[in-house]
Amino acid sequence: MKKIICFRNSKLGDYLVSIPALELIRKKNPKCKIYYLLAQNYFSPDLPKYIEKNKIVDEFIYFKHNFIGQLKLIKNLRKKKFDKFYYLQEKPNLFRETRDFLFFQLLGISKMYGFFEKKLNYRNYNESFQIARRVDKNINQNELNKLTRLKNKISKPIYNFKYISLSIGGFSQPEIWKVENWTILANLVIKKFGYKIIILGTKKDIKNASIISRKNKIFFISLCGETDVNQLINIIKFSHLHITNDNGSMHIASLFSKNTICLFNNHDPVGKWYPTNKNSNVIRSSRGVNKINPYQVFKKLRDFF
Repeated sequence: MKKIICFRNSKLGDYLVSIPALELIRKKNPKCKIYYLLAQNYFSPDLPKYIEKNKIVDEFIYFKHNFIGQLKLIKNLRKKKFDKFYYLQEKPNLFRETRDFLFFQLLGISKMYGFFEKKLNYRNYNESFQIARRVDKNINQNELNKLTRLKNKISKPIYNFKYISLSIGGFSQPEIWKVENWTILANLVIKKFGYKIIILGTKKDIKNASIISRKNKIFFISLCGETDVNQLINIIKFSHLHITNDNGSMHIASLFSKNTICLFNNHDPVGKWYPTNKNSNVIRSSRGVNKINPYQVFKKLRDFF
C-alpha cells in the first residue's frame, strides 16, 4: 500500500479547504494511506479523520514547531519511507517556501508535489482550488465543486425543530462582526420568521452569545464552547440557514451545500477564502466587516425563506 504524506499547518478551516485536494489524492492513488502533517497547536486535536462516514485522512502526524521538534520529525518520517509528498501549505513567500522545500527534501521522498506552483488570481480561484490544482493541474471548477460536496450519509439531527445557526466567532481575523449587529439580526429573524436560533462558537464567545439572546431567551440555544466537531457538523448540516463570520464553520456548510451567508472582513485578498458552495452568499465591505449593516444581511437572508 502506498504511503502518502501531505503538509498543511491547519486549524479546522484550513483542513476543510484542503478536502478537495485530499479527495483527489485518494482518487489518483487507490488503496493508499494518507498521512496529514501539521504543527501541534490548541486546535489540532479536534481535526477529524472522518466527516460522518467519509474518510478524509488515515492518520495525523503532529510535530512541535521548534528545532528539537523538527529534528525528531525528520528522524520519524524517514523511518516511514513515504512514497509521495504533497505540499498543501498556504503559499507564504518565496523564502519560506524554499525553506520548506529544502526541509522536506531531507525526508528522502523521491516524488514531491506542490512546490513553486504559480498562484492564480484569488478573485477567480479560491484557496481550495489553488491547492487542489497542485494535485491535478487540469482540474476545473465543476470538478472542484463535486469534490467539496461529501457523500451525504444518513444521520439523524440532534435538534428536531426548525432553526438557523449563527457562528459568531473567529480566530484569524483582525475584526469580526460586532455583537450589536448579531443582536439586531437575530431579533429581526425571530420577529419575521419565528425560527429558533442556535449560537455556535468557542468559550470566548459565551459572553457575546448571552448578550445576543438576553431579550428573547426562549428562541435561543447557545452552544458556545460545548460542541465537538461532529456535533458542530450535525447542527450546521440540518440548519435551515447558516450565518457566519469567515471561519471554519463556513467550510462545513460547503460540504453539505447549505444555505449560507458569509460575512467577510477586508484584510485578505478578495475571493481567497470564499466557500466553494453555490448556496452561499458572500457579503464583504471594502471598509471592513463592521461596515456591513445587519439590515443588509437580513435583506439577503429573506431569499432563503
